[in-house]
Amino acid sequence: MYEPFKLSRKQAMPILRKTFPNYAGRKITVEFTESVTFYDTNWGGGTKNTYRFIRSDGKTAAFDAPAPWSNPVEGKTIALPPDILVVCHVIFCGKECGIRIYSHPSNAPKLLEAA
Repeated sequence: MYEPFKLSRKQAMPILRKTFPNYAGRKITVEFTESVTFYDTNWGGGTKNTYRFIRSDGKTAAFDAPAPWSNPVEGKTIALPPDILVVCHVIFCGKECGIRIYSHPSNAPKLLEAA
């Protein structure tokens, strides 16, 4: 399987423009996986993950977490289809940890080639 790898800001810019246009950092990694588990979707101890989705046709969607006591996705694992990227902005203990892009392994050859 593929190890997570780093993308430059320039390489990730088309994805960032559509998902997190205000992100100014340089920490961007891609992880190839067949499933994604949503966690830390609400602030807790200074930690929060914010998720956005982008389809191969360029359409985007956002997941805005409801209140912690009624959050149906916290801890849920979903299968990741090949035509969708899950883009996660990570803040851990109040520190900016960057962007993590989850992609189906079938996309690895073209993404690795572009990197």
